[in-house]
Amino acid sequence: MSVENIQIYFWIALAVLLLGSIYLIIEGVKVHSLFSDSIVGRLVKTLVIVFIIELYSLGIVGFAFLTFKPQAIMVIFPIMLLILVTLVFTIFAIRSAKQEVAQLMK
Repeated sequence: MSVENIQIYFWIALAVLLLGSIYLIIEGVKVHSLFSDSIVGRLVKTLVIVFIIELYSLGIVGFAFLTFKPQAIMVIFPIMLLILVTLVFTIFAIRSAKQEVAQLMK
């Protein structure tokens, strides 16, 4: 696999991470507004903030590597894949927490 192909995947991954983070922020705000006084609301808020910081820190580092040393993409790409997996788990965790607490409040 050439560096150019990996760079294409990297840009696609960044786009997915951007869209995923927007979705995560929207869902996180919804959950926090519903349960801001409970531990669930505070945990969701913390989870979203920490994940977004990690996400964009990786984006900045990845962009710098891609700009100044394109061969370093071989190191950044696997990390980007792990962050994508983490994004999926985070989205499912927030959705699950929202559903569980909603059922408890019925």
